[in-house]
Amino acid sequence: MKRMVVAGLSMLLSAGAVMAEQTVTFTYENVDSYPWNMKDGSGVDLILLKMTDDALPDVSFKYIQAPWQRCLHNIENGITEGCFTASFKEKRLQHGYYPGTHTGGAVDPNLRLHSSSYSLYVKKDSNIDVTGKMTISGLTGKVAAPAGYSIGDDLAKAGYQVDAKSSKTLNNFQKLVSGRVDAVAALTLNGDNILANDATLNSQLKAIKTPLVDKPYYLMLSKQFVSANKELAEKIWMKAAEIRDSKAFQDKAGEFLAK
Repeated sequence: MKRMVVAGLSMLLSAGAVMAEQTVTFTYENVDSYPWNMKDGSGVDLILLKMTDDALPDVSFKYIQAPWQRCLHNIENGITEGCFTASFKEKRLQHGYYPGTHTGGAVDPNLRLHSSSYSLYVKKDSNIDVTGKMTISGLTGKVAAPAGYSIGDDLAKAGYQVDAKSSKTLNNFQKLVSGRVDAVAALTLNGDNILANDATLNSQLKAIKTPLVDKPYYLMLSKQFVSANKELAEKIWMKAAEIRDSKAFQDKAGEFLAK
């Protein structure tokens, strides 16, 4: 009898925990924005948010796709609790909160979902450097960039010779090692992950610390949700940032980018 009572109590507690879980709905744009979010539900931001969801037992994230203006409309009117990914624009504060602005402060870039940053990778004995946005010193040969990515066009417009024949950063790193190009431009997340997991390449190549371009993007939350759930909202922003910097996330994101 005692065992039955304990088992029943356990089931009630479990049911209570499930009932206490709060559904939080996010809207994201219904177009492919590689590698951050895709219409098929994949993408680096979705990996991050799903890991955040798993780490927070009191919430369950739900996702809806819509045109971008509707994403903003939804949070402004409290139809959904959040939308992603939004770069900071002052006028968007009428729609909802960025992390940090909910207390009257400035937006906090440390609590971004991601930075859309590209870094330059060179041989360790190279004198090539990044001296500003899309500004490279010491580069006389070609820079490899992933095929189909905007960074290749941006580099060409800036006057650099670009090799954009391969879509894989790993292949471009191999071109760099063999001397077929003098540098590689790659998504920082992707390039750093490859070097972290390939000791041979890591011993020969380095990332230049100053990015070619860098722009933070955020999860915005509705004013209604934050007003009613301030502690939970802050927990979501902070947990996502914590996971973003973790090796577990870097590995999962790297696996997606390598496909």
